[in-house]
Amino acid sequence: MKTKSALHSQPLTMRCTLHQIPRLPFTRSRRTSFLPASNRSLCAARQIQGPIGVEEFRKQAMEKNEPLLIKGQQEASQAMTKWFEFHPVPRTINKTAVALSEHFTHPFDVKMVPYELTVPTWRPRGFDGDNVDRFISWMAKTQTSWPHLWLSSYLHDIKQQLGDEYDERHRFLRFEAPISLMSAALRYNAVKVSFQRVTQLYIAQAPISDLPTTLQDDVATPEIVLKAGKGDVYGSSIWLGLEPTYTPWHCDPNPNYFCQIYGGKVIRILPPGLGKSLFRKVQAELGQTGSSTIRGDEMMQGEERTLLTTKVWTEEAPEEMMEVDVSQGDSLFIPKRWWHSVKSVDYKGDLNGSVNWWFR
Repeated sequence: MKTKSALHSQPLTMRCTLHQIPRLPFTRSRRTSFLPASNRSLCAARQIQGPIGVEEFRKQAMEKNEPLLIKGQQEASQAMTKWFEFHPVPRTINKTAVALSEHFTHPFDVKMVPYELTVPTWRPRGFDGDNVDRFISWMAKTQTSWPHLWLSSYLHDIKQQLGDEYDERHRFLRFEAPISLMSAALRYNAVKVSFQRVTQLYIAQAPISDLPTTLQDDVATPEIVLKAGKGDVYGSSIWLGLEPTYTPWHCDPNPNYFCQIYGGKVIRILPPGLGKSLFRKVQAELGQTGSSTIRGDEMMQGEERTLLTTKVWTEEAPEEMMEVDVSQGDSLFIPKRWWHSVKSVDYKGDLNGSVNWWFR
């Protein structure tokens, strides 16, 4: 999602000509959104097996101007092999835990990056407490180095913006902090059971150009992005977060090449006319007008998030809605002005990572 762009969508008739995906019965491990069971089917995006080259991508994706899932394309393979590592966790039920590798953190640990935090985090019925507060306390007590003591105080001050009163609605914050905050959260989650973990902490849309050069090399711009169109690259981002992660319903003014480097995401998509119509209906029900191309706070909490989630992620979604599962190593092409929303597949505080490029 671009942060500030003009939106000019043209109606496009939706085609669902290949096959249908039956919606699975309710299981928590299947979706973060806890969808109810339904016999309804969703449209599936076209899918081909990768890796493919520039000419095949131009023919299958650009010329058809439809979403295309490329299984096993293995873009950003250096990031997949160098950025993450597993460690044994003694005396815990988790056995092993993922961490950001020294290759990633050594040149990047104190780099300030954009974060999003939604609190209070998910918790089971009857569980009293705030996992973010517990994480802050844990950093102050167990992480004795200066950066972590500072982070504990810093995150505490940021969270105070929300006030102390518990609110069932999603409450959303944006702030900048070092990458070491994510590293600390992963260490904390490694020794906690799922309902005690920090979730919904997201390094969202951090420009690849802001990374140290060694890390930029790990996510070098794919040849597909450079050569399949005019060669114009309008932006690129990394997305690293603690599940569940969420990006609201929006469209981009340029094609989006989305690559999953850790974990899995599910994306729901509609063509320009139908997607814009759904967005306008939500705005009308709320009695407001809003931008679909700016990732505003109102889209991430409160009534707008609730209604958008209902219209996109439940059985109230239009029958033309596409659903695409993107696994590690897969790439997804989303044409310009096609509307989409993104969620992680899981919800238990594990790491999820993606990179993308906007181009034409």
